[in-house]
Amino acid sequence: MEKKENKEFNYIIKLWLKEKKEENEVKVQTIQRYENIVERYLSNTIGRIESQKIKKDDIIDFFKKGTIHNNSLSVQKMELYIIKRTIEIGYSLNMCKYIDMRKLKIKTPNKCLTVFTKRQQRKIDKFLTSDINVRKVVLLLCMYTGIRLGEASALKWKDINIRKKILSIRRTSIRIKNPDINSPKKTILITGTTKSETSTREIPIPSFIIPYLKSLKDEDEYYILSGSKKKYDPRLLSYSYTRTLKACRIEYEKFHTLRHTFATRCIESGVDAKTLSEILGHSNVQITLRLYVHPTYSMKKKSIEKATKLVKNKI
Repeated sequence: MEKKENKEFNYIIKLWLKEKKEENEVKVQTIQRYENIVERYLSNTIGRIESQKIKKDDIIDFFKKGTIHNNSLSVQKMELYIIKRTIEIGYSLNMCKYIDMRKLKIKTPNKCLTVFTKRQQRKIDKFLTSDINVRKVVLLLCMYTGIRLGEASALKWKDINIRKKILSIRRTSIRIKNPDINSPKKTILITGTTKSETSTREIPIPSFIIPYLKSLKDEDEYYILSGSKKKYDPRLLSYSYTRTLKACRIEYEKFHTLRHTFATRCIESGVDAKTLSEILGHSNVQITLRLYVHPTYSMKKKSIEKATKLVKNKI
C-alpha cells in the first residue's frame, strides 16, 4: 500500500468538510455548525497532531480537556462525530492508523429541565388570552403543543386546519451566517425543512385556541406572524416571549421552557411516551423517555399513598 505524506489531522478534517459540502444533502446551518466547531475547538488542538501519529489516547485526552473547559454536551457530541468521520476518511486514504472508535461515546447525564410551575403557566395563559393578537396566539400554540421557536416562526395560515383542529409542522425558520462574504449583512434569515424527518408532523390543536385562530385568519400563503409572504424572524417572537414573562412578573427562562413545560404537563396527565414523542417530533421515543419520563417527588408520594391505600383497604 502506498504510503501517504504525513500531514496534520487538520488536513483530513478539511477533506471531510469538503466531502460533506459536496453531498448537497446537509443543511447549510449544519455545515456552518461543523465549520464553527472545527475552527473553535479542533483546529488548534487535536487538529495539530500529525495524522499518522494520532492515537485513541489523544482523542480521550482531548475530551477530558474539553469537559474542563465546559464544552456543552451537544458540542462534545458534534466534536466526536467529526473526529470519527475524519478518522474513517484518513484510514481509507492511508493517512492515519486504524482507531477503534466504537466504544467512545459521550455520556448524556440526566438533566434537570426548567419547567414553569402550574401557577406560572396560569399567569402566562391569562396574559396571552387577554387582548389577543397573532403573537400571543402563536405563543399559546407553543405552550400547548410544544412546537419549537423556529417551527412557530415559520407557520403559515395554510398549516392550520381550523375545521379539523390540526396544526401541520412542515418547515422551520433560522438565522444563519451569511455565506456571501462580500455582503454587508453578516447573517441571513432562511426558512427550510424541519429539523428531521420526524419533526414534520401533525398536532391536534387545543379547542380553546380555535376561536382565536378563526378571528385572526388570513391568506393561506401568508406567514402567520408577519401577516404577509415575508419571512418572520424567530428573534422577534423570542422578544415577545420575554416581554410576556416580564408582564407576568416571572423570572426569565429560555424560550424552550415552553416546550419542556408542555411535555411535563403531558407526562403528569398520563400521556404515554410514544404519543408524546410523536407530538414533539423526536427522532425516537428514547429521547422523550430520557428527557421527560422521570417521576417527580409528588408523583412518587402519590404512588406510595396509592399502594398503601390499596393494602389498607384490603385488610
